[in-house]
Amino acid sequence: MQKILIIHSEEGNIAEIARGIAEGARGNGHQVDLISTGERSKMVTFFPYDLILAGSPTRGFFKGKIAGDIGPFLSECKRTAGKTAIAFVTPRAFATTKALKLLMGELEKLGCIVKNFASLKNRKEAVSFGQQL
Repeated sequence: MQKILIIHSEEGNIAEIARGIAEGARGNGHQVDLISTGERSKMVTFFPYDLILAGSPTRGFFKGKIAGDIGPFLSECKRTAGKTAIAFVTPRAFATTKALKLLMGELEKLGCIVKNFASLKNRKEAVSFGQQL
């Protein structure tokens, strides 16, 4: 059993994707905590978690961007160095790969080791992805 933290943006439908991942992971016996970037009042530390997931909707059509709230939220997290992480986004035309790279870069800036990434378009895919954690 792993202790997993899923952080997701307040923008787009990424919260539904995050809940799907959590459902799949819990089905395998993992303990999962979900945090939205809107929960700025509480300090977030990565210390007690075995795995960190960060999610953002893909913004833009060609150039690919991540939600404006995810980077600042992640930068306020504590005890991040050396933690295993996964980035996930919602797909959007040609922008998906660039958005994934940007989100992975945000995690790597914190010292996280990004082991995996995913582009998930709906809850069904998210549950399946969570079951593989």
